[in-house]
Amino acid sequence: MNFLELGLSPALCKTLETVGYTTPTPIQQQTIPHVLQGKDVLASAQTGTGKTGAFLLPLIQRLIDTPGRARLARAVILEPTRELALQVMQSFQTFTTDIPLKAALLVGGESMIEQQKLLGRGVDILIATPGRLLDLIDRGQIMLLGIQHVIIDEADRMLDMGFIPDINRLMVALPNQKQTLLFSATFPNEIKKLADTYLKTPEHIHITPENRTAATIKQYFLNVGPLEKRQVLRYVLEKFAKDEQCIIFCNRKRDISLLVTSLKRYGHQTAGLHGDLAQSARSDTVKQFKEGTIKILVASDIAARGLDVENLSLVINFDIPYQTEDYVHRIGRTGRAGQQGIALSLVSAHDQKAWEAVEKLIGQKAEQVEWSAPAEKVVPPPPPRRAEQPARRVAEQPRTAPEQQPAHRTAEQQQQPARRKENDRLPYKKHHHQADSGFDSVVGFGDFVPAFMLKTFQLNDMGAQTQDTCNA
Repeated sequence: MNFLELGLSPALCKTLETVGYTTPTPIQQQTIPHVLQGKDVLASAQTGTGKTGAFLLPLIQRLIDTPGRARLARAVILEPTRELALQVMQSFQTFTTDIPLKAALLVGGESMIEQQKLLGRGVDILIATPGRLLDLIDRGQIMLLGIQHVIIDEADRMLDMGFIPDINRLMVALPNQKQTLLFSATFPNEIKKLADTYLKTPEHIHITPENRTAATIKQYFLNVGPLEKRQVLRYVLEKFAKDEQCIIFCNRKRDISLLVTSLKRYGHQTAGLHGDLAQSARSDTVKQFKEGTIKILVASDIAARGLDVENLSLVINFDIPYQTEDYVHRIGRTGRAGQQGIALSLVSAHDQKAWEAVEKLIGQKAEQVEWSAPAEKVVPPPPPRRAEQPARRVAEQPRTAPEQQPAHRTAEQQQQPARRKENDRLPYKKHHHQADSGFDSVVGFGDFVPAFMLKTFQLNDMGAQTQDTCNA
C-alpha cells in the first residue's frame, strides 16, 4: 500500500516521494483514512512508529481541500515540549515544500513579539506548547473562530508535566464543531477521562501492545557499585561507541553538568541538554548533535521524546528513570525506522527496584553484561580554585647581625636598641636628670616639668598661706 491509495493527493504524494517517504507505516495506514473522513481518532502507538506523519499528512490534505478564511488559523497541534513542537514544525516544512500552507511555532523561550508579528501575517496551523498558546490567547493575539482541527500529541507526557488543566482551558475556548485527534503511548485513567470528555465517537487505533519496546532494540544492563558509574560509563563508551553518537540520560540536572565536565576531561565531545538551558542554547545543542559535531549528548527526559537523530545506535541510561514509562521513550531514540539499536542501563543497588519495575513494564528481561575495569589513561586533576590555592608567604627579611652594623655608628649608638628593649619591659622608670632634685618625675611630661608643680606651700600660726619656692 502507498500514500496515494490512502487518499492523499498526487501532488502531496509526489512531495513525499521526493523526500524519501514511499511506504506508510502501520500507524499511518490505519489513521490517515479516518482523519481524511473527518472522524475523531484515539490512537496508541510507540515513539518512532511514524506517528507525526499519521496526523500531519492527512491534516495537510484536508487544509488543501477546504480553504479557510483569510488570516485565521484552522488547526492547532499541541506538544508538551519545545523539542517536540520543533520536530513537528520541521516535518511540516518537509511535507509542504511545494504547498502554499503556513505554520507558526509558538513555544516558550522565544520572542513573543516575533510570534505576534508572524500571527499578524496569517497562518494555517498553530504548532504550540500549551503555556505559550494560552499566553497569546489571553493577550488577544489569536482568533480561535476558524479552528477546525485539534491534535493533542503525547498526551501522557502532557499529564506528567501538569498540562492537563491548560488543555482543559484550551478545549473549552475552542469551537464546539471541530475534529479532535489524541495520541498517547500509554493510557492512564486521566488520559481516558480526557478522551471521553472531548472526543466524539472516536476511532480507536492500537498498533503495538501497550508499553512494549521496539524489536529492533537490543537491551542490556550492567550491575555497578554506587561509586563506579562514571568508570563503567567510560568503559561502555570505549566498547560500544568508539566513533558513534550516543545519548546518555540522567535524572537530575546537576548530574548532567558534572557528567559533561567529567567526559570532557577524558577527551569526549560532549554537551548537556536540560530544561534550565535557554531555548537558543537548547536549539544550538540539538542542531550540533544532529550534524555530528557533538558525539555524546548528556540529557534529561526532555530529549526522551521528540529528538529524532538518524543512525543513532546507542542509548545509555546513567540513571533508571523515576517514571517507569519514560524508559520506553528513552530507548526509543535508537532503533528507529527499522534500524538496529542498543540500549544499555547502569543499575546500582539504589536503582534495583526501579529496574525491576522497568523489566515488568516491558515484559522481558534485559541481558546482563559483565565488565572489568580497563587500564585508563591518567588524566591530570583540574587546577585548584582560587580559594583552594595556598596563600603566598612573604619572604622574611634577614636580620642584621650585631657584627654587621655600619662602621660609622658609635659604641653607644650600637647599644641603644638593646637598652630600649630592656626599658620597654619596665612599667615605670625614673628619669636620670631628676636624681639631684630629690623629686620623682611625672610620667608623661618627658624631660620638662612645669615650674608651678615644683612649688610647696606652708601655713603660718594664723592659718595664712605662705609660699616657699624650692630650688630646683
